[in-house]
Amino acid sequence: MRRKPREEGATTLIVEKIRPVEVPPLTEAKRRLGRGEVAQALRDAYPKVVEDLQRAYARPFAVGWTHEEIVRDGFTEEMRPQLDFFEALWRLYEPFRYGSSAPPPDGRAVLELLQSLYAAPPMWRLYIEPARPEAEVLRSERAPPSETETETVG
Repeated sequence: MRRKPREEGATTLIVEKIRPVEVPPLTEAKRRLGRGEVAQALRDAYPKVVEDLQRAYARPFAVGWTHEEIVRDGFTEEMRPQLDFFEALWRLYEPFRYGSSAPPPDGRAVLELLQSLYAAPPMWRLYIEPARPEAEVLRSERAPPSETETETVG
């Protein structure tokens, strides 16, 4: 199948631009895991995921809810695809956080679970912002307008 050559003068319209960005909780986990701080990475990760689930799905959890209450009473149908990853993260977090067990010896499982949790669009969208068009960037970087440039609204 041959493609039709592009017509002269044709332009491409980009409706939305999003800057690529790594989700900050993943960046922090990678930093800690790279230094061998598996316990601290896990200690930081679980509460952050709980916080981000609430924000991403506009579903506040009651203060002081246990993990079981979050899963039973807090998860909506929209959140259900996250449940297996969230439960697996809890299984790594809970024994060393509330017991005497050591964290996993390496953090690969922690990182993989976080990547899976933050792969859901509502979760990664928490950390993006639309790219500003170049004209807007230039306008915001120049000096403030003089009195003669100020628009009047009437």
